This record gives sequence, structure tokens and C-alpha cells, in this order.
Amino acid sequence: MGEKKIDPVLDGIEFSIAHFAGVEKKNKVFEGKNLEEISVYDPTVKARWVKGAMERLDALVDERTRKQIMGYCGAMCAAMWRKNIEDAKQKLKERGNLDEYLNAEGIPREGDVIYSTYTPYKDGRRCYCLGNGLPAEETMSPTYCLCGTGHAKAFWEGVLERPVKVELLQSAISGAKECKFAVHLVEKAPEEQFKCKVCGVAFETAKELEEHEGVSQK
Repeated sequence: MGEKKIDPVLDGIEFSIAHFAGVEKKNKVFEGKNLEEISVYDPTVKARWVKGAMERLDALVDERTRKQIMGYCGAMCAAMWRKNIEDAKQKLKERGNLDEYLNAEGIPREGDVIYSTYTPYKDGRRCYCLGNGLPAEETMSPTYCLCGTGHAKAFWEGVLERPVKVELLQSAISGAKECKFAVHLVEKAPEEQFKCKVCGVAFETAKELEEHEGVSQK
């Protein structure tokens, strides 16, 4: 028998919940299901399972932790598709400056904010990720799309080689027509002396880092 294939997105979600919220809460979100089982669900069953998992996550952890969990998942996804970042960096270099690159790519900018938009409906999809199988009459918590903020942050920081902050404005899987993110250009990166050695996330104080490490080791 061949080795069972694990869905890399589900794998990232499982790791990230355990790391930022602890194994106990991860187990509650997954309800005893294992990655092998969920990975082979058909797209609709899988999307509905993810919908339920996000609802359980919403009930178990605060907003800040949800952003950390799903943002980290998005950053891992961006790392898997590193070639997209390198291709964009090359295009930026060829254009000579950021505004020329954004104009060529059809990406709007207002002052220090770049607006990044994804339009899955143009490809006949609900979502570019696990939410795609969700029936048209159903929606999913925007928590799932916080993954997109982590992906956009990793992408734009990789392309621009400068820090950004990303804000989720709307999500297709949550009822909007398209996904839209505001990418705020930041003058300098936050202090990173309180940085987790496992996930690389920086915290403002030693106490916050200590609390994070305490949770991730449970």
C-alpha cells in the first residue's frame, strides 16, 4: 500500500493551531479527526469540515491568536510558492520602481497602501484554497481568509524587501464577490529581539514571548 497523502494546507493548520493555541485546543478544533482522514474527503465535505473547524476556532481563541494561527499558515503557503515572489521581484526590477510595476500589473495604490485583490469567481471558483468546494449558498468565517493576510505579507515583504502590514478587507468565501487586502507600507520593521525560534513571529515584550512559548509547548 502506498503512503497516504496529507493535504499540506490542513497540515499547516494543525501545526499552527497547536503552536499558537496549544495541543488541547487543536484537538478540540479537529474533533478527533486525523489529517489522513480529512485529506481524502471530497472537496465539498472537506470545505464543510474546514467551515466547522473555523467556527470552533472562533469560539476557542481570541482574535489576535486567530490572526497568528492563520497568518502563519499563509506565510508557509507563500514559502511553498517562493517562485511567485522571485518572479515578481524580477518584474519590479525590470520596471525600475514600484509605481511602474503596480501600474503594469493593474494593482492600485493610494499613498502608502497597496490594494491586492483576488477574483476566484473569474475562474469559476469560490476560493483558491480549501474553501472552493463550499456550496454557493453557504459562507465561511472570515477567520479562514486571515491565511491570505499572512500570504500577502510574506509575498509583498519578499518582493519589496521592506516590512508591510496587511489588513483583510473582504473575503469571497465569506460572502463578498472577491477577496481584497490592504497592504500598508511600513517605514521600519518591529523590534525582533523577542522572536519565537520555531515560527519566527516577533513579540513586543519578553512576557508575550514567554506566554507564547508556554502555550506552544503544551
